[in-house]
Amino acid sequence: MKKEYGIDIKWLAVSSFEIRCGETTIVTDPYITECVGTDLTWGAVENCDIICLGHAHWDHITDIPRLVEKFHPIILCGDQTAFPLAAWLNYTPTRIYPMYPNLELDFDTVKIQALYGRHTDLKTGFNDLLNDRLLPNPLCQADPGIASLQAIGSLEYRNFLFTLPDGTKILFWGNDPTPEQINICKALKPDIAIIQRSNGQDALVAKAEFAAAVGCKVLIPHHHDFKCVDDPKNMERFEEEFLKRVPDGTFVNPKHGEWIHL
Repeated sequence: MKKEYGIDIKWLAVSSFEIRCGETTIVTDPYITECVGTDLTWGAVENCDIICLGHAHWDHITDIPRLVEKFHPIILCGDQTAFPLAAWLNYTPTRIYPMYPNLELDFDTVKIQALYGRHTDLKTGFNDLLNDRLLPNPLCQADPGIASLQAIGSLEYRNFLFTLPDGTKILFWGNDPTPEQINICKALKPDIAIIQRSNGQDALVAKAEFAAAVGCKVLIPHHHDFKCVDDPKNMERFEEEFLKRVPDGTFVNPKHGEWIHL
């Protein structure tokens, strides 16, 4: 019989999830309304006590102002991201927590640890990335505050580990499986891993090997709706490669806006 963890997780878009950890609800990377892969808007978020921000690229942040206005959440983000984020939102500074790598905060209902990360390889120089791919985006053109966050979003990344009072661990992770990041995560032994899927057989195999190496029993992919360019067969391959390595594991192919009970 598969273990039940008492966790409810809802995929919203890209790497945005609503995660119920007992009495606390965490929302990750709020980019929903502008995502072309779903008809959902930020209104699909039912509750938001804490926002965990992996990095500050436009496709991870656009719904933060809306959630801030409605829910007044705490925001956990990288330490270098904290100041420009606070300025963009004009938000109460005490509600923004700069998260240094390995810093763990205990909110009674959930412990949240920030993990060092590096963005997936974008295969271009910093200035070219910024000037040719990020800043020309219409969202950045329309909002100087979003534009101001793009440079730091390319350099700073935080993954997160959520630990419940019963010891259940959820890894929220979005990077390439480089040796140093695999070694960070192997020591954590998460029960559930929410990780970014990749295109291409070799990349999918590497991500499945990463999930197996860190010891997770439940794998949930994200980013597979980005720009509506994903091949559904990628998910089938990802599931096959994961279960080949973790035969007693569970692969969850999430659907937009649907709660998953684990």
